Amino acid sequence: MENGHGDRAAYVTGVGMVSPVGVGREAFWGSLLAGESGMGPITLFDPDGYGVRIAAECSDFDPRDFMDRKAAQRTDRFAQMALASAKLALDDAGAWGELETNSERVGLVIGTGIGGATSMEETQWTISNKGPARVNPFAVTKIMPNAAAAHIGIQLGVRGPSTANALACTCGTDSIGLGYDLIRRGDADVVICGASEATITPVIVAGFIAMRAMSRNNENPEAACRPYDEGHSGFVIGEGSAILILESAESVERRSAEPYAKITGIGRTTDAFNVADPDPKGRGIHAAMQLALKSARVEEDRVDFISPHGTGTVAGDGPESQAMYRINPNAMVSATKSTLGHSLGATGAIEGAICALAVKEGTVPPCAT
Repeated sequence: MENGHGDRAAYVTGVGMVSPVGVGREAFWGSLLAGESGMGPITLFDPDGYGVRIAAECSDFDPRDFMDRKAAQRTDRFAQMALASAKLALDDAGAWGELETNSERVGLVIGTGIGGATSMEETQWTISNKGPARVNPFAVTKIMPNAAAAHIGIQLGVRGPSTANALACTCGTDSIGLGYDLIRRGDADVVICGASEATITPVIVAGFIAMRAMSRNNENPEAACRPYDEGHSGFVIGEGSAILILESAESVERRSAEPYAKITGIGRTTDAFNVADPDPKGRGIHAAMQLALKSARVEEDRVDFISPHGTGTVAGDGPESQAMYRINPNAMVSATKSTLGHSLGATGAIEGAICALAVKEGTVPPCAT
């Protein structure tokens, strides 16, 4: 590891997550390597009359394990999971001391695709059934997309640069990229970054059903999401959160931390094709990977593992396959939405944590289907 300002990599020193297969690194990674599925019947609302009745819920998550009852009542599920993941990640990194002694050099980047969907729908129900005078006074602060970042900052005392993004399915990945940017520019020594999503709700599920994006294999949920398979028929909606602790080389050396991995480059592109579907030829996907490799000064033939989006949709799987093949046809690919479902905005952060763990452990999780 280079000392001083010669090393502008961002080191991943901690990971924390709330997922359909476990809460926290050990439970999550163990279940993932075992190929355990988080799919099952929807219990967060009554799906009677819906064409899709399956999801990947975080059934082991209890917000009261991470915050008091009053705080839980004032936050949406997506923010609860984000705060829990942040605390787990800081524990994993052993980095609480940085917050206590150097909080202005600690940054925060938290994404979400939609924000407080549960609270939005509950508020609309209250207006329709009880009238506007009965709306929860915390409704707005529960719904707003930056609520997760705000609550993490307040609870943990983060006083450095803070931002939230809402770039749909890419926001978790971009949060990691923005965190890397803060480290690379020297604007922060530590960055708490990731994303969270809790959208197993009547409106969101109905909307994706109308888009014909979801698998209807209600009788066999564990085999419903089949990325890159001839029988793929759509994704299974999920939920969850993942937070990564990024640190500069100086911070890692000062704390004698043991990183999982390091980030040395990032690539960003825009398809300019469709709001929901990628360019059919995968040009934007391929270009983003090329830019990331160029930024990191890594040759394409050195890529040995790719953690893809892999939703199991016809529109998405083809372009991704083409793009990955063009980078390195021999690279291993593990599409974990086959067990975790599609957590929308949180998915990139979860995949980022998976990549860090894979690098550290020298193994990759299986694709369940």
